[in-house]
Formats: sequence, structure tokens, C-alpha cells
Amino acid sequence: MEDINVGIDLGGSHVAIGIVDKNGKILDQYEKDFTVEEKKDLINVATKYIIENINMLKKQYSFSKFGIGVAGAISNGIILKSVNLGIVNYNIKQKLEEATKVKVIVKNDAKCAAIAEYKFGDCNKYQNVLFLTLGTGIGGSYIYQGNLMAGNSFEGFEFGHMIIKAGGVPCRCGKNGCFERYGSILVFKNKIIERLNLSYDISGPELREYMRISLDKIDDLIEEYLNDVSIGISNLINIFEPDCVVIGGGFARYDYILLAPLKNKLLNSNLLFNKRDVIKLQTAKLGNDAGIIGASIL
Repeated sequence: MEDINVGIDLGGSHVAIGIVDKNGKILDQYEKDFTVEEKKDLINVATKYIIENINMLKKQYSFSKFGIGVAGAISNGIILKSVNLGIVNYNIKQKLEEATKVKVIVKNDAKCAAIAEYKFGDCNKYQNVLFLTLGTGIGGSYIYQGNLMAGNSFEGFEFGHMIIKAGGVPCRCGKNGCFERYGSILVFKNKIIERLNLSYDISGPELREYMRISLDKIDDLIEEYLNDVSIGISNLINIFEPDCVVIGGGFARYDYILLAPLKNKLLNSNLLFNKRDVIKLQTAKLGNDAGIIGASIL
């Protein structure tokens, strides 16, 4: 049987399970978007979905472990806190191992995505890479001299919870004005959904089609979003001075409309302490699948 790994990406809007080969290619994938109603009991809905699919996949493939990337602070298989999943001190490792009889390795989802992108993407020619996931929230990581950085007590690099607007919009973490309350792709999508009077359960492809035919109605929302994202990313560039900035998560599905103007704002606005004529800013080559692939090789 072909040598395979299993990776899972669990965020605040969806869960995805992938069968991945040794070269980082997804061979088979199962994905579920949470409805507004399901988000009220998200962790139980997600856990049930994972258990059912892992037990089904065990009949088709041979694997002794699987990795899972989760939005939030992780330690020893326990989700210490995840504001976008609405849980604290949840032992997801124990829960999944008991139900599947398979070893589980748990890590922060943005760290998983960075691991995959640096191994299988096209940013590994750089020594210092700033990685961001703009999805339901904002996750991040930093690769320094080719190594993924992490704190001792907590993994850290919670870029989404740096404050970019004092006294701003309340965040689920308890603070106000956090970057993810302005720069997450969920915030961007919700504003467009509200402006165009669409359902919150609309699929991504449908939403992008509505956006395409309604640009004149949402151009101010796009501009507002880009202004907020550029503030957050410029702060990080000023701190880390990376060789390359990679953006993953749901943002990668909207890069056709967001990436070029974001790069332009960073270069031509008065945001960067060290001005430059060129900035290496790109979306994740692996797109929104980076988290699955990274989790599979933990």
C-alpha cells in the first residue's frame, strides 16, 4: 500500500481531512463547512465528523497516527484556548485517540501551514519567512534561519491578537481592537454578505461570483479591508524584517482581488519604517490546503 499520511485542519469555519503522500500531494480529501447553527456547538460537531471519517479511512488506508492543526493555543494535545472554536482546556488528543484508537498529534493550525509551505512551497529559498493565515481569525508563525520559532510555555506568535486600533471592535479574546477583528477573511466576507444582503451560509464560489458582478457596490469595503490588513502586516514587517511574507488561509481564495493592491499599499503608504522599492509578498502556494499538509507531517 502506498505510503500515506493523514492531516486535519480544524478552524472556526470548516474542518478538512486529507490523505497526503510523502511529497505533500493530497490524494483524497473530505471537507465540511459549518453552518451558522452548527457553530453554536462547533467542537462537538467537528469532533464527531473527524471520528466518523477517521474510522472510515482506517478501512481504506493503513496509518498509525494522524496530525491535526487547530486554531488556538496548544499544549500536549490540549487546546488551552481557542477563541474561534469557543473552548478552553479541551483535550482533543485524548478524545480522538479514545474514539479512533489511532495516535494523534496536535499543533496550532498556522504553524502546521507554515511547516507545509516551507517544505513543499516555494518560499524555502529564504531564511526568514513571516507566515500569516487570514481565515476565520488570524494565525501566524515566523521561520528564522530556516527554523520555526516558538515560545517555551506557549507556541506564541498570536499575530491576530495584537491591537491595531485602541478601543476598537471587541474581540472574543476579551480585548478590543485586535488585528483579527479587522483583517480576518471572515470579517471581510461578512461585511460583503451584509452589504449585498446574502445568506451567511453562502458558499465561497457563490460569494466570489456575487463580488465579481457587484464590485461597484463593495469597492469601499475592499479598500477599508486592505487598509486594515496593511497596518497589521506592516507592524510585523517592521518587527521581523522578513525576507518573504506568505499569506495563507481563506485569503488565498481572494488573492486575485486583494494581493496586488495590498502589496501596493505596503510599498507606497507611510507604514514601513525601512522603506523599500520591492517587497516579497505572496499567497501560500499550497493555498488553503497548507494546514492539512502540514498536520500530516507532524
